Amino acid sequence: MARLALLLAAASLGCSKPDVAPGSYGLDCIFAPRAPFTECARSARAPGAAETARSASSDLVIGSVRAGRGAKGLVLDVHLEGQFWNEADQNLYVFVGGSTPGGASSSYALTADPGHAAESGYPVRSTVELPHSSDLRIGIMAPAERRYSPQVYVNDPVRAEAVGRSSGVQVATQGGDVHLEIPIERYYAAKRLPVPEVISVTVATARDYVGFIDQLSVRDVAKDGERTETTKALPPMPYPMIDARSHVLERVTLRPASGGVSVEVGMAAPIRDWAQTNLSFYFIPVPPYRAGRPLPDPTTTRTLPYRWSYYCGVYSPRRVFCKASHGKDFSFDSAYSERTSLALPEGIAFRDLGEGRYALDVAAALMADIRLDRPTFAVVVAAGRDGDAPTSWYGAPATAQSATHE
Repeated sequence: MARLALLLAAASLGCSKPDVAPGSYGLDCIFAPRAPFTECARSARAPGAAETARSASSDLVIGSVRAGRGAKGLVLDVHLEGQFWNEADQNLYVFVGGSTPGGASSSYALTADPGHAAESGYPVRSTVELPHSSDLRIGIMAPAERRYSPQVYVNDPVRAEAVGRSSGVQVATQGGDVHLEIPIERYYAAKRLPVPEVISVTVATARDYVGFIDQLSVRDVAKDGERTETTKALPPMPYPMIDARSHVLERVTLRPASGGVSVEVGMAAPIRDWAQTNLSFYFIPVPPYRAGRPLPDPTTTRTLPYRWSYYCGVYSPRRVFCKASHGKDFSFDSAYSERTSLALPEGIAFRDLGEGRYALDVAAALMADIRLDRPTFAVVVAAGRDGDAPTSWYGAPATAQSATHE
């Protein structure tokens, strides 16, 4: 503590470098409240992190869908113009409903917040319109069975009735051909409804964590019958590929601001694609509190070295989620797709400074939550795509062992 006090005192002389030597506690971005600014010590890619392979949206353009009903339930053969190969970037959805006179319709949205898609930087189709009722939803999140896929939703739109092998859904892929066998009798029984004599099916493809790409409906498939459809109601969405440089942190600077702090970050390229970009800010009291147990980041792919006191996740310039841990609650946002809006938290602002530079402003009223009775704090910043490991990580080792400080 004596050493820390001396270093803080030195900062009052106008030093613009970190007030604790790089490497102290393994933290490289420790705030000097009396200095004009604190230039953080280093930039680094997270250990082992590499830009996840991306697939072109044209891979998931649907050419045709054949739907048949028989002893195996609902059998679908989907032909894609590209390939279903990338579980990190591609999804396929199946919606099943009864065909009714007059064409009952329904819809399904990836998020209940329409503003999120509007801030992505390019047009996003976040809702699929169905020309039939939606009794069952099946999510195929990978081109082969996985622990998390397929997912079958019956009575609850958020909680799956069954996942993976327990779903009974058979998946086989070969190039652009996807073969699915879905035991719809089992799931209509779970709804306590008879299987309709005539059903309709919609197959939709999506870029994971972004939006729907294409959709095609097969209507009025009778029991023991089959139909093939090639005609679509809407053209496919041509989503751009992410510029990987916009996820690379090059610089972090901390500036005192009216009793609070402004965290300025510089990226290798401006962020043009907020549909595929998240920024995460972790505030860690200094001297730090030991973690006691591994504290994962929101993607559960990286471990933080100490207890964080405050966290902000930036989904887009006007959609920011923040929370204080109070040294106890280290969970993250759990209602991403269910909320209808997300306003900026009180005392938080996010600014685009131009030329790939951004600032998260934290008001003085939040400093007590951030310091947690310590003299100052450090900042760790991560950048990447929602659901993926961070592409870059700035301010601390991403997988450091728990500290021994109390």
